[in-house]
Amino acid sequence: MKITILNGNPQESSFDAYLNEIQDQLEDKGSQVTHILLRELPLKYCTGCWGCWVKTPGNCQADSASQEMDEAVINADFVLWAAPMKMGYPSELLKMAMDKHLPLIHPYMEVDQFEAHHLKRYVRYPRLGLVVEKEASTDDHDLQITTQMFQRTALNFKSGLYFSLTSETPVSELVERIMEQSAKPLAMPTTPQPTKGTALTPVESITFFNGSPRGERGNSAIFLQKLAEGFGGESKMVNLVNINATAEHVQAFREAKAVWLAFPLYTDSMPGVVKHFIEALEPLVGQNGNPPIGFIVQSGFPEGLHSRFVERYLEKLADRLGSAYLGTIVKGNGEGVRIMPDNMNKKLFDGLLSLGNNLANGEPLNPATLASIAKPESFPKVLAPVFKVFLKLPIAHSYFDGMLKKNGVYEKRFDRPFVKQE
Repeated sequence: MKITILNGNPQESSFDAYLNEIQDQLEDKGSQVTHILLRELPLKYCTGCWGCWVKTPGNCQADSASQEMDEAVINADFVLWAAPMKMGYPSELLKMAMDKHLPLIHPYMEVDQFEAHHLKRYVRYPRLGLVVEKEASTDDHDLQITTQMFQRTALNFKSGLYFSLTSETPVSELVERIMEQSAKPLAMPTTPQPTKGTALTPVESITFFNGSPRGERGNSAIFLQKLAEGFGGESKMVNLVNINATAEHVQAFREAKAVWLAFPLYTDSMPGVVKHFIEALEPLVGQNGNPPIGFIVQSGFPEGLHSRFVERYLEKLADRLGSAYLGTIVKGNGEGVRIMPDNMNKKLFDGLLSLGNNLANGEPLNPATLASIAKPESFPKVLAPVFKVFLKLPIAHSYFDGMLKKNGVYEKRFDRPFVKQE
């Protein structure tokens, strides 16, 4: 077997020794193991430029380090994601790496398990497993949330999550789980229901944190601007993409009367730049006076359900910080907002303005407005055959096809630059 270990431990510790022992035992059983220390790989954050889809299909030319990693991933029989838990979720380092798996799938959509998902680029994909090292505050709820989010990532990665374990698992047992080729993946979880936030005690100002890797050019900034307009009071916008200013971002959070954090869904959770910020908030855990916090998660998938899993993490994050949880605004088809004229976004913008007005009036977010923005939450299963037919029509791909043709790479759109065996 060819096995790739993606070690997301940000600094050397006993967790490395644990993973090294896994490697040794796998090699003793005849497996070929590639153990990638992500902290030694000069990875760059995914910026959402889509160059890997529409300029150099299947390859991120902006990051040669990620090319090395993705080649090791797609040619493996099994990939072990490994990282310590940080603020209730595996490390920023592993999250950054997982965001760079985007070139391994295709921008086109298909229907899988009655949901919209990306089309596969390669014929075969590795089986996947997760092992984490618990932090002091890790509880069963953290592990459940993490497992389910990684299951969603595995589904979008055209594979399955075969186990989700902690480093308390004996090495020999974990090795056997990797080697067991007849095993079946973990059963997929049901989609969680929308969470419920509390009312915001009226405040004079809200600090808005834009977690889009595109910064001010992204859709998240538009969502926040409309929410701020509806709020009507004083507001401040902080762009998390400027990671060199993280200390200032944390200070802005500390001083805020209320906080709203928005980001696009990246590999079924938050972008790496957002996880970087969340981990920087760790010193505030246990302190009194952390601001109430709410969230916006928007994605390119048409259904709202894709964001419900990370929504549960965000609710738990608020609890971890001791902050009142104000709720999460979920929006599918968020990618189209920035390219559509305002009249086509009117219903969305009116909804965001209304929710902002809820905040100004000290009211909880209106559930009917939240549900309207999230529509469609899912598509009726009876429509799946119709949706499948639609996704085979040229119009369904026209957005990406236009960019591919403009860049002169339309004929290369199905390229598989890392293929060694299929």
